[in-house]
Amino acid sequence: MTDMMKNIRIVEVYSDIAGYKKGASLGIDALKASSKELNADYFEKLQFDSIEDDSNSEGESQFAHAKYADVIEPIISKLAHKIKDIRNENKFPIVLAGDHSSCAGTMHGLKMAHPDAEIGVVYIDAHADFHSPYTSGSGNMHGMPLAMACAIDNLECQRNELSEKEKEYWERLKFMASDEPSIKPENVVFCAVRDYQEEEMDLIRRHKIPLYSVAEITQKGISSTVEEIFKKLEYCDHIYVSFDVDSVDPLYVPGTGTPAMNGLSYEQAMQLNIELIKNKKVCCWEMAEINPLYNNSKDDSTRIFKILEKVTQSLLKNY
Repeated sequence: MTDMMKNIRIVEVYSDIAGYKKGASLGIDALKASSKELNADYFEKLQFDSIEDDSNSEGESQFAHAKYADVIEPIISKLAHKIKDIRNENKFPIVLAGDHSSCAGTMHGLKMAHPDAEIGVVYIDAHADFHSPYTSGSGNMHGMPLAMACAIDNLECQRNELSEKEKEYWERLKFMASDEPSIKPENVVFCAVRDYQEEEMDLIRRHKIPLYSVAEITQKGISSTVEEIFKKLEYCDHIYVSFDVDSVDPLYVPGTGTPAMNGLSYEQAMQLNIELIKNKKVCCWEMAEINPLYNNSKDDSTRIFKILEKVTQSLLKNY
């Protein structure tokens, strides 16, 4: 293992309890199978930690508006502390997650490790993930991680009354790192978001969050888009990139639980992540929502693995 490889730590999050459809927890093993088939020995070369869902939860959640919050909270907490430890060792975490709720843990962990820093977020996703239990129509918490990390209730758009227990868990999920929000909403940049509700768009407008549509990324090109993103976040000390595979059009990668049409092409997704990770301020990269149960064939997981491999190679060159 090269010295540079020792500076990277893979964190595997085996959980899909916050999603509408189960199967995202199988994504990591699908990537490992693809690596073996390609003789890539990716997972043999890098050090990694695993976070499991130990709840064995079955049946309906006791909560209507923050489903399985009692199960999700310890997973997010474990991930937050793991990210904090990795960053405190001056290492670069690559998070391979099941459903996207866990990225709240990544952001809380970055806040724990860098309490006085400005942390920027580049969020590449078909969905805004900006609901709170007060605004969510489904109660599925994979649609809430940014609201958790930014500690936003969005009561201006409230549609739900929460039970006391739901409120208690939601407060814990928001203020896991400290008694203030882990991420400022104005430090977020969205890419490829196209499936959102009015309550989320209200927040995006209110906080003037840039949203690069697929059409805009296509028109500007990847290099110019990335340049603009880093210009917008130039005052940030550290930047975190979260890549949900449903940002890619399901034509190229159908294997995700919440596909949305008119997404990034496979090549755009590859190049966008490769270009972003070249920036020295990027301190953490994450890939989420790979669901092999919805693949057309095992080639779909292989395509996603190739993004992981190429992004890691780009990181090693520039680290």
